[in-house]
Amino acid sequence: MDHELVGISEIAAMAGVSSQAVTNWRTRAADFPLPLSELASGPVFRKAQIRAWLKRNDRKLGALKDGSAYYSRLRSFRNDDDELAACIENIVDQLETAGTSNSKPGMLLGKIQSGKTRGFVGVIAKAFDRGFDIALVLTKGTKTLSAQTVRRLGADFEEFIDDDEFLVLDIMNLPGKLTRSELRRKIVIVAKKQAKNLERLIAFMQHHEGLQKRKVLIIDDEADLASVRFVRKKGAPTISQGTIADQIDQLREMSEGVAFLQVTATPYSLYLQPEGYEETSSGESYVFKPKRPAFTELLPIHAGYVGGDHYFGAFEEDDPRTKLIVEVSEQEQDALRKQDRRRINQGNVLDSDNTEGLRRAITTFVVAVGVRQWQQREAGLRPKKYAMVIHNDIQRAAHSWQDQVIDWIFNAIVDAAENAPARLRPLFDEAYDDLEASVLADKGRMPPRDEAFDAFIDALQCDDVVVEKVNSDTDVMALLDANAELKLRTPYNIWVGGNILDRGITIPNLIAFYYGRNPRTMQADTVLQHSRMYGNRDPRDLAVTRFYTSRAVYDRLYTINSLENSLRKAFESGAHDAGVVFIQSDAARRVRPCAPNKIVLSDVVAVSPSDMLLPTDFQTKGGNVMASIQAKLETLIKQEWRNTDEFVEVDRKMAFAILDAIEGSMEFDSVKFEWNAMRSLIDYYAGTSGDGKILLWAETGRKLSKAGSGDKSGRSILGTALRRKVLDEPRSKPALILLQQQGGRELGWTAHRFWWPIFAAPTDAEPCVFATKVAA
Repeated sequence: MDHELVGISEIAAMAGVSSQAVTNWRTRAADFPLPLSELASGPVFRKAQIRAWLKRNDRKLGALKDGSAYYSRLRSFRNDDDELAACIENIVDQLETAGTSNSKPGMLLGKIQSGKTRGFVGVIAKAFDRGFDIALVLTKGTKTLSAQTVRRLGADFEEFIDDDEFLVLDIMNLPGKLTRSELRRKIVIVAKKQAKNLERLIAFMQHHEGLQKRKVLIIDDEADLASVRFVRKKGAPTISQGTIADQIDQLREMSEGVAFLQVTATPYSLYLQPEGYEETSSGESYVFKPKRPAFTELLPIHAGYVGGDHYFGAFEEDDPRTKLIVEVSEQEQDALRKQDRRRINQGNVLDSDNTEGLRRAITTFVVAVGVRQWQQREAGLRPKKYAMVIHNDIQRAAHSWQDQVIDWIFNAIVDAAENAPARLRPLFDEAYDDLEASVLADKGRMPPRDEAFDAFIDALQCDDVVVEKVNSDTDVMALLDANAELKLRTPYNIWVGGNILDRGITIPNLIAFYYGRNPRTMQADTVLQHSRMYGNRDPRDLAVTRFYTSRAVYDRLYTINSLENSLRKAFESGAHDAGVVFIQSDAARRVRPCAPNKIVLSDVVAVSPSDMLLPTDFQTKGGNVMASIQAKLETLIKQEWRNTDEFVEVDRKMAFAILDAIEGSMEFDSVKFEWNAMRSLIDYYAGTSGDGKILLWAETGRKLSKAGSGDKSGRSILGTALRRKVLDEPRSKPALILLQQQGGRELGWTAHRFWWPIFAAPTDAEPCVFATKVAA
């Protein structure tokens, strides 16, 4: 009997599925048993092998108590690991028991481009296993992202759709009325979070009475700030919930059996839930506790994930990630925003300072692709195609000028490649040297320089480099592949565009990003969505990846990444139970609380026990002014405090006096340091420690050069030994570290010595967010 044979229809009967489902398994499951023979009537298999495969893959649906196994089937096709499967199981368990709602949702907390869609698609399948009948997926408001979500659902659920088990619909392309057969299926509806889309969704639910009596799961995708929005209506004395949130409430009320899951990449959204804020037991409201979702589940982050810490973390000098950021002058990015042929014209694009960064970015991208393809061929791998994004502004007029300049640069480079290749040698050598530094630091190999130059010229001569302009949903829709990702047509793909390129669109193999957008305010959800370079990236690609931006933009992105990390670490460690401090200072420098929903996220300073706050990228003043300041500091910073083995305690008023003097010794070009934030954080933490004291460490004899002064984390500036003392040894008080630098023109400073202040929060403190500006 062990040799009993079965065909497709018998296997379908064994598993309780259709014959088409078995055919799909054969195509998609690499481990499906091979047929013993191919007969005219179809393939035949050994029944014992089929039975073992069904058991191994949990396919025997008839034996399952709940009558279905959508997720186990999906999992086997996608190869979900145990950690993700457990996360999905936990979410659905809690959706069934926790009583979720729009005001108290379940929360799936991931990171940008970390597989959140994969996670919630798995949740939908598992929820359908548990008796849910309808899933409403609410996406951010672009046609492209909505279409991408529909395509992703269609691809993942293809087997179920083919078997008439699932129905996946776009709210803007609905059939007139669903048939009774269609109503019996599991239904997934995708709608943008726009008023008209949600009106159609509400009308659709009302039009089909049967849908209102079924169990519904609402997935609020990209819920960072889009679904939690408050508006002050004209003439109204209070702030009320926005239209979209009202419509989501209406959807909830249309059925008694509704579960609500928000999917977010930023824990900041936990502090912007609709309910009022909780106060501390003492009645103060410095500390704001996150509005409790019914539950929060952390999405497992896979090993190949590249995120903000790769770009904005603290690294040793020989780490290849120190090469990821390439500074571009603000003068250049401003010149790309408004047409001015005195600054940029067709004749000077290969020589002008106003195109230096963009020219370097394009050149280095082409060289980098050549390097990676050489490495792949050497390893016996198939060479991959790569992408670059240029996003400098969102205004249409700026796009037109930007596109013109890029055309001039590209045409000039191609013309030189075809007619005078030697003219491009200096540009190539600069790019090759830059890439070589990070590739060798990553223990990789570089192609011979001349061979790489030949590949660079060949790519330009053979029209392999493609530049695509993308400024609308229509443009993007025409460029998506079957997986709803931007299609890479050649080995070298350069995408030029505005907002549309950064709203959830997946750009595969992205290794170059020229980013110039610098609005007056940056909201965290917007900035994170711009971060298309995050995601599942080949670690070898990271060695040739570059992010081109100005120092001002870098500082803002660094700040928001620090805020995200502070809140995420608090959440992951459970420290968020104690809340997060949100403060600001008034005109008299007094610290007072600041509600989270008043904060403009580009104007914050965030600290946690693992972070420090310090001025960077400054120049010291000179002459008599500097001499007077240093003389005053010689008196304030007492000799007995200097070069000791332990911290000394001083009153915070003394710390303020020292900081006031140091502030006058420094000058900043584009990015000012928030001295008020440092004072306010000292004031707050010294006050909470009970006696108003702060720990002080004063050390002399430091000789750091100005070239090495840009580390915003402060770790390399402290040095290894002092870093351990400041960050690793337990402290219940805040610390102010003062490092006297030798100064001198040979190190890039003015002639005088100067004191460099660094602030560190108590090692047991809750995260603190200081608002340098707040919304009206």
